[in-house]
Amino acid sequence: MKPIFQKIKMEDKYYFDKLYKKTKGSLWKGSVHKNYLDILIQRIKKGKILDLGAGEGGDAIYLAKKGFDVTAVDISKFVIDGIKRLAKKESVNVKTEIADLEDYKIEKEYDGIISFATLHFLPKGKIDNIIKNIKEKTNKKGINIIMVFRKGDSSEGKFDMYYFKNKELKEYYKDWNIIEYKEYDDIDKCHGKPHIHKIALIIAEKK
Repeated sequence: MKPIFQKIKMEDKYYFDKLYKKTKGSLWKGSVHKNYLDILIQRIKKGKILDLGAGEGGDAIYLAKKGFDVTAVDISKFVIDGIKRLAKKESVNVKTEIADLEDYKIEKEYDGIISFATLHFLPKGKIDNIIKNIKEKTNKKGINIIMVFRKGDSSEGKFDMYYFKNKELKEYYKDWNIIEYKEYDDIDKCHGKPHIHKIALIIAEKK
């Protein structure tokens, strides 16, 4: 079986758009980060959520079903159109935006901002900028959930992207109330042969 991920360059921003289009069914198997999202739900109860790099929209739809006002952002028009169809099917409202996070500017304030397995695709300087923007545009007592890949990830050598050092993600949030921070290995069985991702995940509350 050919590997589903070929070596790609950062400038090939539409790699996943192409991959989504040629994948039968769902690339990520409709995955929802339920355990982490439930912490957000318990903390803020209701409000506006921004999902950066929403992919096929599992997290955005899950939060919309819980009564949140959700905006899903992704570079792929293909998956954004899919989120619209899924939201209609599930009888929920999800606002959508097609945008490149490398130059994206958050203009509105949100009670929660989430980003799962996306920010590491940006250059380091752009990561600094967007995390600063994310923090600034989160309301007081609002929640951020960020998940990124760390050095040693199985995709290193296949993807030309930024891999976080140990504790690096945590350092961005040293001025917030850190609810949970962990570094762990995760077996990804969603696509291709099972492979290991080295993950850093933070859930933090703005003081």
